[in-house]
Amino acid sequence: MKKALTGPDIGHLVRGWQSLIGSRVDQFGRPELNKIVLKLRSREEGTVRLLIDLSGWAYLTKQTISTESNQGVFVQKVRKLIKKSRIESIEQINGDRILSISFIRKEQKVNLIFEMFHKGNIILCTDDKISAVMRKQKFRHRSLEAGLPYQSPPSIDPFVVDYDTFKDKLVSSQRGLGAALTIDCNIGGDISTLICNNLKIDKEVSISDVPVQKIYDELKRILNEVIEPTIFLNSEGDNFTVSSFDLGMESNERFPSLDEAVERYISSIVVVKKEVKSSDEVRVDHQNKAIEKYNLKSKDFREKGNVVFSRLNEIKEMIDYENDDDEVVVKIDNKNIWIDKTKSLEANASSYFDKSKEMDRKAERTREVIASKRVSKPKKKIVKNQNIEWFERFRWFITTDGEIAVGGKDARSNEQVVKKYLKNNDRYAHADIHGAPSVVVKNINGTQPSEQSMLEACNFSLSYSKAWGARVSGGHSFWVENDKVSKTPNTGEFLAKGAFVIRGKRHWYRNLELNVAIGLISYDGTLKFMGGPISSIERHSEKYVIFRPGFTERKIVIRKLSEAFSAESTDIEKLLPSGGFDLVKSKGVELKL
Repeated sequence: MKKALTGPDIGHLVRGWQSLIGSRVDQFGRPELNKIVLKLRSREEGTVRLLIDLSGWAYLTKQTISTESNQGVFVQKVRKLIKKSRIESIEQINGDRILSISFIRKEQKVNLIFEMFHKGNIILCTDDKISAVMRKQKFRHRSLEAGLPYQSPPSIDPFVVDYDTFKDKLVSSQRGLGAALTIDCNIGGDISTLICNNLKIDKEVSISDVPVQKIYDELKRILNEVIEPTIFLNSEGDNFTVSSFDLGMESNERFPSLDEAVERYISSIVVVKKEVKSSDEVRVDHQNKAIEKYNLKSKDFREKGNVVFSRLNEIKEMIDYENDDDEVVVKIDNKNIWIDKTKSLEANASSYFDKSKEMDRKAERTREVIASKRVSKPKKKIVKNQNIEWFERFRWFITTDGEIAVGGKDARSNEQVVKKYLKNNDRYAHADIHGAPSVVVKNINGTQPSEQSMLEACNFSLSYSKAWGARVSGGHSFWVENDKVSKTPNTGEFLAKGAFVIRGKRHWYRNLELNVAIGLISYDGTLKFMGGPISSIERHSEKYVIFRPGFTERKIVIRKLSEAFSAESTDIEKLLPSGGFDLVKSKGVELKL
């Protein structure tokens, strides 16, 4: 069964998508970890959605697909840059499973590159350089990270490749013919198999033994003979693959476009989830199978004993006592029964009954073992913070609009946050209480943080202050522009470490409620635990809990949150303010205090 589109498939789709050039981008979403949806408004097509599954699928549809997204900061960055823009070009890179879509808004040009292989990735490029990636990745020949020029994997386009280039690529492969055509020559498994079948060549044969010219000519013939997009069947009549090339297989249904065929084919794929069992559950399964075997053997021995007892005279006549062998086999009622001639027939029957009882005892002992040992459930996979970012040394959260907000944990880190990270177009927030964290909200591409983001930062500073431990219900906070924060004291005054002077207008938020939400988010493709304002966590997370100051001890909350999220306690501990807690709400996790 086909598991992903091939390079030629994507090339065919891209040629059909040229009508989308000039379309307006209404929304960009990531409803699932590896699924991207572009909602477009086209003059020719009306409102359409381009769905790109980074595991290897893509198609254009008029079906309604949600563009809601809780999949991290990367989506927020892309949305800010391409929303309300227009598509300037749609291309396939080097005939590979890579899409390149360029957008233009006023004078600003942005390029999104979708790599639909391995884990999948999206690369956001501006000014011919990578400005952000969904997943930071390093390969042998290239790296995908901000600041570097984008470099695609080395590959060839089978539609335009000349014979000499094709030959060099094929003969330099260390793989068998089938794999070399599929991977190195970039034609995919469908056409690779078809070429081998048509030319009657074994897919596993060495490259040195194949007629390269014939293979090249057959490839060009297949690529030039495009048919109506078709879903093909296997020998059992099940949907097996989808293509716009004649694969020489029994077909199921034809479609006016490859997009429709791909959409229908994907909907027919049944995903079978593999059951994960703990070692105890595996042990019990083996023991239950052993009990079944013991029971079958017990039944067999008992039946043979009954046959011997009930047919003594008949068996005596069947035994040749003049033979020197001590054991003989007699066949009665399709059963082969071993008889020991050194014992009486009654003793042989008793022996079979004894063996039956021994099997019963073994089965019973196995049942007792199962009952005496507790069966543990499969252990949940521990979620760990990985790819530690610079801001995780401090208190931090991602605002609803996607900005990074960092706050100090103590006087020393307060000093660091402001001196090192408060730059032009950033903003600063602080609660009106001594010892509250200084919070810096970073700008995105020179755009200052919104008032909504500053409200969240003010709430963050208040909730992580001493007010939480005092169990107060509310307080005041303010925010200012970056140039209003100074380390220079007034004449005759002294500023302690972590303290700053605010000169200029303060924007106040009064009577803010104290609350903190803890949730699991995705940042640049990596799972992280984040603590922060409710609105921010609700935007970025599907699994979270909300607290207010209360009387449940902090260590109890840490333990229960670690269990609920399958997390390391150290990752949870640093997200919580000091003091007691009262649970307000949870979503996606079960938690009781």
